[in-house]
Amino acid sequence: MNLKKFVLLTSFILAMAMLIGVVSYIITDEIINANEVTKLQKSSYICNDLSDASVIGISNISNDESKENKEQSVERENSNYISPIDFDYLKKSNPDIFAWINIPGTAVDYPVVQHPTDDSYYLKHGPEGMYSAYGCPYIELSDSGSFLEFNTVIYGHNMNDGSMFASLHDFENKDFFEKHREIVIYTAEHMFTYEVFAAVMYSDAHIPYYFNDAIESDRTSFLNSLVYDSIPERSIISDDATVSEDNCIITLSTCDKKLRDNRFLVVAVLKQIDGREA
Repeated sequence: MNLKKFVLLTSFILAMAMLIGVVSYIITDEIINANEVTKLQKSSYICNDLSDASVIGISNISNDESKENKEQSVERENSNYISPIDFDYLKKSNPDIFAWINIPGTAVDYPVVQHPTDDSYYLKHGPEGMYSAYGCPYIELSDSGSFLEFNTVIYGHNMNDGSMFASLHDFENKDFFEKHREIVIYTAEHMFTYEVFAAVMYSDAHIPYYFNDAIESDRTSFLNSLVYDSIPERSIISDDATVSEDNCIITLSTCDKKLRDNRFLVVAVLKQIDGREA
């Protein structure tokens, strides 16, 4: 075998070895992530029938109350809530877990995390803190995690296997959108029930940077941007929901396979806290 053939053969073998290594890593990561999430889902639900999780004890919160007054009102009057999620178990698994998100009719049924110092940490770490390309739904340090701010933004990957926030893209279908309007978020203290009012192909603007929840005009601007900063042919905005800068909303954000410089958002308005009107 001459030198040229030897070099080509060696290069081919090395390339194949690298390809096998990459494929093995992807498959292994997918299996580990699936097992990790399944374990958390099975171990975290105290109540299997989530319809039984609603409790009483919260009075209505008027829109003109400040964020601090809302928080105080909710805490003062909440005495009967029992979370269907075992947050003691989750905290032992990872103290950064502070909430759980469930969208009935989709694959979204995951813990939500917030890293104490690094907003990008959970782009590459799973819900138990292990390195993973799947990451975990998370909020940034700019949000308090109380869900009583104007806009809490939750980020998640659009994975090829349909996990994490990939199924948010199902909301691009008008029929699916109309039949899956509910989002539920659980914390150790409360159950927050939301109604989806928008699913839009948005720009890649960093929402917490461009829109300050503490400024009324910024809150209004964000709501307007869902119309003016989106791609109409891939966006749906409900005409039956009344949402203003005085409401509390969540924005679920993920990427798009084709439009790499855009984000797909599913936006929902808070309707109930612990089963009572918010």
